[in-house]
Amino acid sequence: MSNPPTFRSFSRQAMGRVAGWSCETGRWARAAVARLGRSALEFLYPPTCRLCGVEIPSQVANSVPLVFCDKCLEGLCSRAGPACVRCGMGIGPYIDPNHGCLICRGESFAFESVFRLGGYENELKQAVLQGKRRGGDAVLAGLANLALGVNEAALRHVQFDVIIPIPFHRWQALFRPHNPAEELARAWGRRLNIPVATHILRKTRWTEKQSMLPPAQRRVNVKDAFAVVEGALPEGATVLLADDVLTTGTTAHEAARALKMSGASRVIVGVVARGLGRHS
Repeated sequence: MSNPPTFRSFSRQAMGRVAGWSCETGRWARAAVARLGRSALEFLYPPTCRLCGVEIPSQVANSVPLVFCDKCLEGLCSRAGPACVRCGMGIGPYIDPNHGCLICRGESFAFESVFRLGGYENELKQAVLQGKRRGGDAVLAGLANLALGVNEAALRHVQFDVIIPIPFHRWQALFRPHNPAEELARAWGRRLNIPVATHILRKTRWTEKQSMLPPAQRRVNVKDAFAVVEGALPEGATVLLADDVLTTGTTAHEAARALKMSGASRVIVGVVARGLGRHS
């Protein structure tokens, strides 16, 4: 026969209910204060496009997870279009995107495929450059959302285990306001509900800036420049490798090669823009 409830047990139950009500009330109050704060800020400082500075209607800014006005949005999305699945280079409408293009045909990449928003030119190039500057995290988050939207169908059936950004060398990181690849990885991680790992892949040595070198020297510049922390990468993982721009694919190839050698089964590269890289 069970013992009758005591005053102490009733007290504990009552206190539990009160604590639950307090937590719910606290969450509601914090949410209400946050909404009030956002409304006040929007009244004093209306949201503006992060690229051109034009004011964005608050209802649009709140309902769409982007930070661009309609005109800039149209310009950024105009960079999208048919692309080579293997390297992300823009192609004509009548070319099969699944069998390589004239740029990557005959090339050997450690990564499986590339998705991107568009070509590295015009509005998209300016947006990427702005994202590299201090305070450019909102621009990068907006670009990340656009890139996912353009490639949603292709990525729907890929079961990623982890998102890994292309890292800076520790000395290079001292001279950069932030790592755009990390900002993009975090934005994609939030949207796809996939963990982001910045500790798995590391850059083992200082390299020259790839954009300042001809394609032939880029391969030598980053050869064996990446390593994976021993035991950090799950065996057989499918990795989304994040970076802001892919030009010749050399950096992504070297990073993907290190990941594959450490047990990754698939590496898919995600970038905002595909540069017009040449192989000569």
